[in-house]
Amino acid sequence: MKAVGIALTVVLLVLAMYIGQSFVGSEQPRFLFPDLTGPVAPSPLPATGYPLVTEQYNEGGIDALALWVNDTSASWYGLVSGLKSIGIPVRTVSSLAEAADHDVIMVYPSLTGANTSPSDLRQLADHVRDGGTLLAFSVIGGGMPDLFGFTESVESRQLTEIRFNALPFNTQFAATPAESIIGLGGTGEATTGLSGIRYLQPKHPPIASFTDGAAAITHNYFTANDRTGHAYALGIDLGHFILRAHNGRFNNLANNYVNSYQPKVDTFLRFIRAVYRQGESNAVLLSPTPAGKDVTVLMTHDIDFTASINNTLAYAEVEKNAGINATYFIQTKYITDYNDRHFFTPKKASILQSLLASGMEIASHSVAHSNEFQNMPIGSGREQYPEYRPFVQTFTQVRDATITGELRVSKFLLEQVTGETIHAFRPGHLSLPPALPQLLAATGYQYSSSMTANQALTHLPYQAMVDRGYDQASGIYEFPVSIEDEQGNFANRLDQAIAVTEAVSQYQGLVNLLIHTETTGEKLEFVQEYIDRFSDTAWFGTVSDFGDWWQVRDNTSYRIDTLSDSEKVIHLDVADEITGLTLELPEGWTYTRGIPGSSQRGNRLSLGMISDNATAVIRVDQ
Repeated sequence: MKAVGIALTVVLLVLAMYIGQSFVGSEQPRFLFPDLTGPVAPSPLPATGYPLVTEQYNEGGIDALALWVNDTSASWYGLVSGLKSIGIPVRTVSSLAEAADHDVIMVYPSLTGANTSPSDLRQLADHVRDGGTLLAFSVIGGGMPDLFGFTESVESRQLTEIRFNALPFNTQFAATPAESIIGLGGTGEATTGLSGIRYLQPKHPPIASFTDGAAAITHNYFTANDRTGHAYALGIDLGHFILRAHNGRFNNLANNYVNSYQPKVDTFLRFIRAVYRQGESNAVLLSPTPAGKDVTVLMTHDIDFTASINNTLAYAEVEKNAGINATYFIQTKYITDYNDRHFFTPKKASILQSLLASGMEIASHSVAHSNEFQNMPIGSGREQYPEYRPFVQTFTQVRDATITGELRVSKFLLEQVTGETIHAFRPGHLSLPPALPQLLAATGYQYSSSMTANQALTHLPYQAMVDRGYDQASGIYEFPVSIEDEQGNFANRLDQAIAVTEAVSQYQGLVNLLIHTETTGEKLEFVQEYIDRFSDTAWFGTVSDFGDWWQVRDNTSYRIDTLSDSEKVIHLDVADEITGLTLELPEGWTYTRGIPGSSQRGNRLSLGMISDNATAVIRVDQ
């Protein structure tokens, strides 16, 4: 049977190659949409992002975490982006004087006797001994070992793994192997592992250790006047680690490409969140999920096959009846080639209109849907329909295709057919060119779903970087894919999908499901059963609905004032109108008034509509 299977595979491959070549000379439909030509306006090239400066993130009150960046050439934005995504209010400062009034101070990228004055070192030590909290990276010399509770720090290269140890404090963020074991270098890389600092002979059991047993994160504490101060020394450059993960530049750090819970970045962020809560009495966090729900779920569908577009309405009916909105990534395939016959035709326009009428979102899934998208030339930024005619020859070959052509022309056709603005994009095969983030911005997109959560090592959204690098942000928000339907028998994977969603729900993260619609039956049953399982606890929405909400949330700032011993007020400033912004309050805090439509469940306060600014009054039980 195995030999027969191999022979059949060979025959199919040869047939596919023959069919692909036969299309080269075949008659192609040039004018499926004879009245359309465009887009007319060129896309601005070369595409760029915008530089990042710490002053952009200096808002907030003294209850925020103060991030003292003492070297702005380092990857500080990775920390800011990560801390904001997990809901920690962070305020970047350029001097210790600006951080002095904050209870929780973080020093990045290093704290040494060479880059910190003796007076600042003494002030940091006094901060901890007076009951404050200090987190610092790459702590070397300066009389600091005693403060952080180790005897010596050693610079090391090719550190391959960090393990969070089995401590009571760690159970709130690293209770499972998927959370507690974090690789630092993949097996396929030229240089395995990362550089970092090993802390020797820690005074207390370390929070985390490297594989040789040396401390990767130390913890020391001091108690005076009924206050306990905490000092944490971290041995890796977490800002760089986060940006490298978000850029998809780690190989093989996750156990699986997709369909499993791999929160490597998130464990570090949840650790810092726990430390912030420990050290800040006014620790109000911003939930990553709207409306006080446990988790955000994006139900998305890739339409990249002839049968797929015909089945979309069956999926939309299930979703509409459940009261949720989904996103349909449509391939605008108007060329017959190796992949399939052309199926994006005027006759199919009515299907897209029906999807919109059901409350669904239409998004772009490119023109050619080629795995070679990652290797295509950027293009001119002037590509137009009908002259733009990409032709897929094999799985690894495509001609007459460019990245900007795929982005521009697919967006143009979808907008002309639907009358709606297209905001979101997903490449075929999740093929990811380095320049995609800024090219998405240049061609008018806002949101991307172009990576898996396990590639990015996070189950939280983030802003993509120009050239998937470290220096400039693109303005494009990435919503990585958590669960997809092409690995194994999808019909038997409902329990797996539920387990991933429940794990991500621990910190109100994001689950993005990618489900093709080439068949109904068991796949459609999966969609129905999954929605039924999380209908009460999840926030369901389209990519753009969540993206619009996330953009406002990402630019929200707030501060806390004390009115009396039993009453506080939270002042919020937002960049645009938003509903369902959710605050996670400290224990004993109860919302009383201020924002109509607000409601509290447990420690989660879901706020009503806010535009510009608002205040929420809180009763504090002593």
